[in-house]
Order: sequence, then C-alpha cells, then structure tokens
Amino acid sequence: MTTPRDIDQTFTRRPGVELRSTWQSTQAYKRHSHAQLSVGAIVEGNTRCTCREEEYLLAPGDIIVIPAHVPHSCNPVAGAPRSYHMLYIDADLPVAPQVIRDENLFSLYLEVVKNMSTASLNALLAALPRRINEEKALRSTSQHLQQVFSSELANPPSLDALAQAFSLRKETLIRTFRQDTGLTPGSFLNISRVEYAKARLRAGDDIADVGYQSGFADQSHFHKTFVSYTAATPRQYATGRSISDNK
Repeated sequence: MTTPRDIDQTFTRRPGVELRSTWQSTQAYKRHSHAQLSVGAIVEGNTRCTCREEEYLLAPGDIIVIPAHVPHSCNPVAGAPRSYHMLYIDADLPVAPQVIRDENLFSLYLEVVKNMSTASLNALLAALPRRINEEKALRSTSQHLQQVFSSELANPPSLDALAQAFSLRKETLIRTFRQDTGLTPGSFLNISRVEYAKARLRAGDDIADVGYQSGFADQSHFHKTFVSYTAATPRQYATGRSISDNK
C-alpha cells in the first residue's frame, strides 16, 4: 500500500475553491465531512464511496457530488490504485449526494481542472442537478455540540458535562448527535480540528504551531489524525499552490 509521502498529489487554490489532484493512490480515508461542497471526478481505477449510508462504485468518467457537512468516505476497491480530482467549493447550493455519468459534464469538469477559471467553475456549478426536498434541521442538542466543539477545539468540555447541561444521559446525547449528523461527537471534533488545521496551513502558519493550535496533544497525534482524514501529510497540504482569482 502507498503511504501519503509516496503519493503524487497536488493542491491548487484560489479564493473560494481548492483543487486536489491525486494519482495512483491506494490510501484510504476515515469517514469525514467538509464545510465546502465537494465535487469529485474519477480519472483512473475504481473508488467505493459511502455517503449517507448509500454506497456508490465509481469508475473513470464518473462525477460524485457531496454536499457540505455530509459524512462520507471514498476509498480504493480491493486495494487497487485509483486517480482522481476533488474540488472543494465555497458554494451554498441545494444539491443532493449523487453520482453523475455524463460525458459533457465530465469534460467541463476537466476544463475546470485545467484552468481553474471562474467561468468554467460557474458553468460546472450551474449544471449540477438541484435537490428537491429540504434538509431536516438538526436538533438543538446537536447544534449546541457542534458550536461548542468548533469554538473550543483545544479544550472542549466533556460529554458528561454536556449531557448534564441538557439533563440527558451521555449515551442519549451521543445517539442523538449521530442520528442528526452521521458522526459521533469524537469524530466531529477530530474533523473540526483537521479542518481548522487546513485553514491555518493554507494561511502559512508553521506546522508545529498548527498542531498545537488545533488542539492535538503532540505532533505525532496531529500527523496521524491529519493523514487519516485527508490521505495527505500536513506538509503536503501546506505546500499546495495558490493562484490569483483573475480568470
């Protein structure tokens, strides 16, 4: 199996969008989510994506759409390598998790990969099918947990303390959160820490400082957790290329 350091992958950024291009990787991801809309395209090999308990088998030419904050994992099939692009877009669109098999849309996606222009990205977003039904709102306890964990990454209150504040059993609090979000509170906290770390790395902060700022106990814990949720090392992510938004 390849390790993240062995993988040929790049991160290209401009305001509002990040492109990840990964080649011949057998690296798997833990179940995770992003604050951005994710749109992926398979170039080589096969990928098994699980999203909201639905499983999709993706092949070259397929596009997968994953709304913001929706837990998912996209991993190799039988340990075989695959190559793919992922776009992470700051766009609040009413889209549903779905696989799209359309040659014209795939060609448009590759045009975005090639030039990262505003025009091609807007054309891609306009072509994505919209969701019909509205999403169900989170219950107040789940909203509160998300807010607390997101704002207190370094020293969040314990689940026991949070459960007591809501006059609930801890097991009930965990079950409610998982039903609402598809994640355990612990997974959500780790994902929040990784997403915060990614933001600080994009801003140019020192890797050693970022691990501490994000609430990880030490550099080893930071590195291991970051890799498990991103299939990239913090250094690989930090050295991604930024381009100006002038297209």
